[in-house]
Amino acid sequence: MKKVYITTWGCQMNFHDSERVLGLLSSRGYTPVDDPKEADLILLNTCSIREKAEQKFMSTLGRLKHLKKRKRGLRIGVLGCIAQQSGEKLKEKAPYVDYVIGPQNINRVGEALETSEAVLTDDNPDIALSDIPARRESTVTAWVNIMYGCNNFCSYCIVPYTRGRERSRPAENILREIEDLVKRGYKEVTLLGQNVNSYRGNVDFPGLLRLIDQIEGLERIRFVTSHPKDLGEDLVEAMAECEKVCEHIHLPLQSGSDRVLKLMNRKYNFSEYMEKIKMLREAIPDIAITTDIIAGFPTETDDDHQATIKALKEIEFDGIFAFK
Repeated sequence: MKKVYITTWGCQMNFHDSERVLGLLSSRGYTPVDDPKEADLILLNTCSIREKAEQKFMSTLGRLKHLKKRKRGLRIGVLGCIAQQSGEKLKEKAPYVDYVIGPQNINRVGEALETSEAVLTDDNPDIALSDIPARRESTVTAWVNIMYGCNNFCSYCIVPYTRGRERSRPAENILREIEDLVKRGYKEVTLLGQNVNSYRGNVDFPGLLRLIDQIEGLERIRFVTSHPKDLGEDLVEAMAECEKVCEHIHLPLQSGSDRVLKLMNRKYNFSEYMEKIKMLREAIPDIAITTDIIAGFPTETDDDHQATIKALKEIEFDGIFAFK
């Protein structure tokens, strides 16, 4: 039995990508292990959004160089956004890496393992049509991709360049995956997308929620992430009417300053964001609203920062993820 060790940094999308890579490898006879020294294949699923995650990856990769020298036949692969961003340059910097596979190409992991080395970072629109098996950590709640990529190009974010343009999975594929999960005892799904509001399969996102809400045996539906500019009345109505949709939304504000929001290319101002908050709370009085905040954005002034503080006091979020 072949053994694989995988470590993951970054967002929910990355962690689910790792689950799906393990699903693909399981069908090829690989068993996951917790100790890289026991593995025949080591995979590092990387994040390039945050500098700290990048630093952790480089430190881990450096240590593996010595392990590979000692263990004959060991293969090392780098997945995720750093793999996509660096491509061939990563192999030049670390020639002991055998595989470099970007997030758009995780469905080709098996193909890569049939070769001694591979760099798979090309655009891959077929991933949205691929049903990829997953070896999930939980037996109760499951992540389900509904779309890939992003078209928003926020000025601080590399995701559109590493995960490509938006591509939506067909609704019937998503429903089939969730129905199968329910048959296996799963009670809750979290729908994943860089911007779920812009889902466009056979139906739009509110329509998809209504279809999933009808699946017997499923108890809870969550989703991340929503972009404020695309949040409309139709989605709020679907959230209010669908019994299984949790009364929670993660709606990144990022800044309370209109000047900074424009620099971030967020495509909304604070007043427009507040209208969305009011609409949500009027339709769903007990809704929990969480958000992301970036402090110290380039050129941010004290006045800009105070505008964000004022916004936080005014909105009273239920939870905040803050970055500086």
